[in-house]
Amino acid sequence: MSNGQQIGLGGFNILPKGVKNLLIINTLMFFATVVFARTGMCDLNKWLGLHYFKAPDFHLWQFITYMFMHGNFGHLFFNMFALWMFGAAVENYWGTRKFLLYYLATGIGAALTHYLITYIEVGPTMALFNQFLEAPSLDTYRYLVENNTITQLQSTLQNNYQVLQQSPDSLNDLVVATISIQDSYLNSFLLIGASGAIYGILLAFGFLFPNSPIYIYFLFPIKAKWFVLIFGAIELIYGVIGTPDGVAHFAHLGGMIFGILLIWLWHRNDTRNQQQTFYQFNGGGSSDRQNTRWQFGKRERSTDGKSKYYVSHESGRPLSDEDFNARRQAEKERIDQILDKISQRGYDALSKEEKDLLFKYSNK
Repeated sequence: MSNGQQIGLGGFNILPKGVKNLLIINTLMFFATVVFARTGMCDLNKWLGLHYFKAPDFHLWQFITYMFMHGNFGHLFFNMFALWMFGAAVENYWGTRKFLLYYLATGIGAALTHYLITYIEVGPTMALFNQFLEAPSLDTYRYLVENNTITQLQSTLQNNYQVLQQSPDSLNDLVVATISIQDSYLNSFLLIGASGAIYGILLAFGFLFPNSPIYIYFLFPIKAKWFVLIFGAIELIYGVIGTPDGVAHFAHLGGMIFGILLIWLWHRNDTRNQQQTFYQFNGGGSSDRQNTRWQFGKRERSTDGKSKYYVSHESGRPLSDEDFNARRQAEKERIDQILDKISQRGYDALSKEEKDLLFKYSNK
């Protein structure tokens, strides 16, 4: 987690572009679902929600579209409120492109986690179904009935087995019925909602702003890092013990897990870039300061004739030549100090702020 960073008001966009577009798309899709259902046109959740990957109704695009479908207004409202509450800060910190990539990646990761657990749970019974269908007989069906682990199928399978015992000639009809039972059961798995991606955003918020307070019921403050850990533990517990609420707890946990992996990959890549920056500053690894390539304070002109670095970030006003040169000199002196520290103690001795500064000015 970052080092106690807090959200500041300066430059903070309360509704950045990525969050705004996600809010719009999710809301439009919800109302489209309601309109289509009331007019009898079709069930959008069936077509755009994510089915189990072995179900007849499964389509690859559902890994994306399921994130924009919601079961009711409460489901939509709480997901979108959390998206705005935590997503705005994350997008302001990362930028729109990185934020949207993270959002989609954690949403897909949530779905993969959910159906991996589903596969572990129903896979053995589905294998027994396939075993019977490949070699239909009284024995293979009895083996299916005796070893089935899916409670809601037990009664149907048992009744069919009794019919088969009394009428062995009905085996062909039973094969057709078994295919229908299997397909119907697999199609019953349907994942909808942005919750997996939202939990990924919550994880990112806790990572980027660990000490920022989150107010439970708008009254009780808790630091973001503890809030994330508590919610992650709750989802793990609920996922393991199982709940009758129809909530995909492992999908929530999967969004957080994939969020951790993605942030770790980005952090590792940034570290490598910063280490390469050291060699650029130090003349390809040489300790000779004369080889250091200073690139600070270039007042390059853009196509509109304005100087690229001529505006103060603090005031938004143009810098005078005197102020510009003073800042350039201060930057050079600061980098000199960092390079001296590297020479004496090594790159790993730098603080995160010093590494970021070195990397930032190497790209100017």
